[in-house]
Amino acid sequence: MELRHLRYFVAVAEELSFSRAAERLHVSQPPLSQQIKQLEEEVTVQLLERTKRWVRLTSAGRLFLEHARQVLAQVDSAVLAARRTMGGEGDRLAVACTPWADLMAVPRILQCFSEVHRRIGIEIQTLDAALQLRAVKAGTVDVGFMLAPPEGHGLQIERLVRYQLVVALPAHHRLATLPELSPRDLAQDRYVMLTADVAPAYGEIVAEYWRQAGVPMSNRLKADQPHAVIDLVAAGAGFALVPSSVQEYRKELIAYRRLIPVPPDLELSLVWARGVESPAVNALREVARRVVAQPRPHVYGESGTDSPSGGLSDRPSGWLPATPLGRRRHGPEPTTAEVIRPLRVDSRR
Repeated sequence: MELRHLRYFVAVAEELSFSRAAERLHVSQPPLSQQIKQLEEEVTVQLLERTKRWVRLTSAGRLFLEHARQVLAQVDSAVLAARRTMGGEGDRLAVACTPWADLMAVPRILQCFSEVHRRIGIEIQTLDAALQLRAVKAGTVDVGFMLAPPEGHGLQIERLVRYQLVVALPAHHRLATLPELSPRDLAQDRYVMLTADVAPAYGEIVAEYWRQAGVPMSNRLKADQPHAVIDLVAAGAGFALVPSSVQEYRKELIAYRRLIPVPPDLELSLVWARGVESPAVNALREVARRVVAQPRPHVYGESGTDSPSGGLSDRPSGWLPATPLGRRRHGPEPTTAEVIRPLRVDSRR
């Protein structure tokens, strides 16, 4: 068995399409199919079921995929170590982050990555969605943490975690004693919101939610950064809709409550340029999977085709507001410091 067999299998398993996997690997489809066939003959187990219309993993294939990813991650780590020893490239990872990132899982992911790969310097930029896309495609950053990145655009996208949107309102607010709220409850209050260009995916979700609820939210106060939104709520200026990951932040001044009907989730994804094979990016992906407790995340390419083999559940491992404050479904709860850890640092050691 050769490493290329594993890389080919992982590509097909993630794309669930031989044609898309071949495009991603920059090979033609017939040799790719032959390599997968040779791999199955060698392990004497059918790993993929395929017809002319679809490809899916067998139960053995799903298990094999986990181990194949681990093997490839270890190889990538060995490559990085060898390059560092020889003073070669690969000791820098440029990361672009959505403005919401430091209130999500991203600080913990980057912290864990720097602990495992101590000699890789992380250079971080906080960019809005348009600038992130441009930077990833141009290669000025290696990878981006984005909210609901658009399909296509020459990107590879790995979905990491979804967060429910919850209401943040001042702790002394007249509605703070209620366990859950409706849009009508908030119709007369001042709404603190982000300016549209800061996080368009977030802005579109909340705007559409209020539209469908029939609540115009005409009394608005706009801020240009997520932290400013939270700080304004804490100061009593109004209420906001925020990702459930924020719930440990300033909780002595802010009450976080479930909203009924529940708004759409806010999804955090890892994005890199299509066709890029970087050991550092692969290592970051592996760390991210472990941190968000998603052992079999769904990765799709330019076509954006979804699949039934993995990916996110309806409520994966983000904070879930089943009670007044959220709970993590997998793993230990992060501390406030882990959730709020500043991003504008260079982790080179």
